[in-house]
Amino acid sequence: MITQRIGASTGLAPRHTVRLPFTIPAPAIIAMVGALITLVGSALSWVTIFRGTQTLTGWNGSPRYFAGLAVASAALTLLFLWAGRPVAFRRLAVLAGSTAVVGIAFARSTAVVGIAFAIWQVAALNSSDSVSARILTPVLGPGPLVMAAGAVLLLAVVAIPTSAARVPLPLWQRVILAGALFTAGWIHLALTPEHLGEATILGLGFLAAGFAQLALAVLITVRPSDLAYYAVVGLSAALTVLYAIAVLKGLPFGGGHDHGTGITIGAGEPIDVEGAVSKLAELFSLATAVVLVGRPNTQTAPISRPVESG
Repeated sequence: MITQRIGASTGLAPRHTVRLPFTIPAPAIIAMVGALITLVGSALSWVTIFRGTQTLTGWNGSPRYFAGLAVASAALTLLFLWAGRPVAFRRLAVLAGSTAVVGIAFARSTAVVGIAFAIWQVAALNSSDSVSARILTPVLGPGPLVMAAGAVLLLAVVAIPTSAARVPLPLWQRVILAGALFTAGWIHLALTPEHLGEATILGLGFLAAGFAQLALAVLITVRPSDLAYYAVVGLSAALTVLYAIAVLKGLPFGGGHDHGTGITIGAGEPIDVEGAVSKLAELFSLATAVVLVGRPNTQTAPISRPVESG
């Protein structure tokens, strides 16, 4: 247990102790470090081309979402400790971490295969020009290995014993709502760089929306209130309306970004996978928050139960 004595160094009275609501064992610290390493790896180079003049990081593709899974696994590890170590939350943390490990390994394998194919193409097209081949040949960066190493550390949570604690229904409801908010929030953060390139105001909007949704996910889990639920309703409704305008008519700024393929139903941008998933998560968040308004929250502090091995 980490404590701090107030007034101990100054001799002031009275003295009292500030305690964290739960202890943080070494395996949990390892998992937190693993999440941080995974984030660092996602920002490092995954592939460089043109003799290193163009770099693609994990935030240029699917690895950014596996980084989100790593953050989710770390958050679930803390939730597991805060809630008295119920086995259900440890399983969720392990599931998120394992999915991140598998996803990162698959993404790295795909990158290796893509590079091998590119090398073969370059060699075929430039068999008589070795200088040109060296310039065009892509090179795998350190990002995949760093992300994989960090993701493996997330699984250290399995070394923390569980307890006989059961998760009450109100907490499950809030955790599910927080999961939907986290999903939409991380998608907004993942898409921030490319939207900053399209328009500064658009990128900053994505950044603000992402952090707001992540903050609400934490707040609703540990300090639920009707005000927080109303905030979820308002934010989710506003973002859904903005997306509808972007799809049906287009926004009055931006327009320089290629949104790729998707379903076109208006004069604006097509509905792609990220957009569809984020809006479904927001609509689910809105509906769930409306249902939870006014309900008593019986789980606003950690459950204190005897710890068992397992």
